[in-house]
Order: sequence, then structure tokens, then C-alpha cells
Amino acid sequence: MIKNFLFHRVNPKRDPLWDPMNVALFEKCIRYISKTHEVVLIEDLVASDKIHSKNKYATIMFDDGYKDNIAYAAPILETYKCKASFYVVSDCIDNNTPTWTHVLEHLFQFTNKVEINIDFGFLPAELKIDQLKSKEERIAYVSKLKPFLKKLSHGDRNKVLDKITQTYTDVELPQLMMNWKDLNELKNAGHYIGSHSVTHAMLGTMSDEKEIKNELELSGNKIKEHLGYFPQTISYPVGSFNEATKRLAKDAGYKIGLAVKQKVYDPSKTDIFEIPRIELYNEPWWKTRLRITNTLENVKSLIGYK
Repeated sequence: MIKNFLFHRVNPKRDPLWDPMNVALFEKCIRYISKTHEVVLIEDLVASDKIHSKNKYATIMFDDGYKDNIAYAAPILETYKCKASFYVVSDCIDNNTPTWTHVLEHLFQFTNKVEINIDFGFLPAELKIDQLKSKEERIAYVSKLKPFLKKLSHGDRNKVLDKITQTYTDVELPQLMMNWKDLNELKNAGHYIGSHSVTHAMLGTMSDEKEIKNELELSGNKIKEHLGYFPQTISYPVGSFNEATKRLAKDAGYKIGLAVKQKVYDPSKTDIFEIPRIELYNEPWWKTRLRITNTLENVKSLIGYK
């Protein structure tokens, strides 16, 4: 049994929509995990016979490729002698732009524009708008819009995103991502760099296999160009995948596919292209510890909570 712990951002700055994990909480997580588990790279574990042993393994993983990973998380990992895997969005690294999920929230938080016409037929009535008069209204709206967008097809989602980016042109996007030099530094320190696609597209919602293939192959080739190897691992953006995604990932040359699923990984029962991860958030320590021990998910399962 292997616990794969997923992080995104680690930062002392707060965000009302997508709050990074506080640095002190991250250190507490790594200290606790490293004391209670043997911390390894999933890439090393899968490549060895250890994966079938009874050792208490944990892996530490980061999605997206944010600069705060190397600024705040990496020094803590070094302190506790832990290696981690970082799965990066190649376009975000190339252009120093955040993922679409981050851009979406940033635009609504910082625009000064009031009028915006979002009236697509596939949206429910409460998400069809022509204006948002205050920052509070915009934050409340995007908090409802974002989870709904994740349910849409790739094409419909992009229609909404394009409309928003074409409207909120008064907002400068933050430069928050690592660059290839940073990733080389992490690689040289013993960490692993894998793929999180080209554009952070939700692969399981895409119908055009050529587009999916490009997301998988081009991101892997970009890593090969800058770091010297085609990655073993694809981390599915937003945890979105289906059978076609897995097949195309294998065809592209990947050996491992990472989902989310909030549960422990049992190699004897779980497809290696559906490896689950336990995502950790900026929450009180007692709740984070329940996630680390998997107690929270066990309780939810017992009471039938979803």
C-alpha cells in the first residue's frame, strides 16, 4: 500500500479562491510523513520490485510547476531528506503563465470591468450574466462557475474561457511559474520532473484524439528537450482521464498515469495508469492529519458520504 500525497502551491501569501498551503503547515506535513513512512519517488518504486513489498511507503508530488515549489517547498524537502516528483504544464513553464484554472480566478478577482456577457445555452440560468458590480459578486460567481466548467466538454469550456479572457483585458496575469533552469536544479537535487500536459487541458473531456495525443507527446518532448529524458509519468490535469486517455498515454511512451481519487494506492488492485493520490490543502492540522492517515476518507466511506 502506498500513500501518494499531492500538493500544488506552498506559499505564505493567502488567496481567497485557491489558498496555497501555508509554509509552516507544509513543513509539519513533511515532518510527519517522513517520520511515519518511507518516502520514495513513485517512479523509482514502480521500476523496482519494492512496489509489492509490505513497507509503509509514501510519495510526495506537486502538480502544475509553481515557482513557490522551489522557493518554499524544496528547502523543506531537503531538510527532511525527502525527494519529490514535480509534474509540470509545459506551456506554463515556457510562457510563465498560470494554469487556466488559476487564470480564471485571477481575472475575476482583479478586473475593474462591470459588464460581461456570458449567455451560452449550455450554462444554467444562474451562471448566465451580463454584469457583476463588485469584487465580492465576481468572487461569488467564479466560485460557482469553476466547478461547473470542469463538468463541460473541452470545447464548451474553452468557449466560456475565451469569452472571459477577451472581456477582462484590463488584468495583467501574474508570473508565478518555474522555468527550465529551476526544473534542472530540482532534477539535479534528485527530484523527478514529469508531465502535466501542454495546456492543463482536462484530457478526459476531450473528444479529438489528435489533440489529446499532442497534449501528451508535446509536453513529454519538451521535458526531453530541456531535461534530457522523456518522462515516465503523466499526471492528468484536474484528475480528468478516461480509457482513451490511458491508451494514448501508453502509446506516447508513458509508464505511469496519476489520478486523484483521495485514497491509498494498492498496486495489486489498481491500474498503474489510474494511480490515486491524496490531495492535501491549506486546512487546520487536525484535518490534514486525518487526510494523511486516510482516516477522513475511511469515515466518509463508513457513513456513505460523497
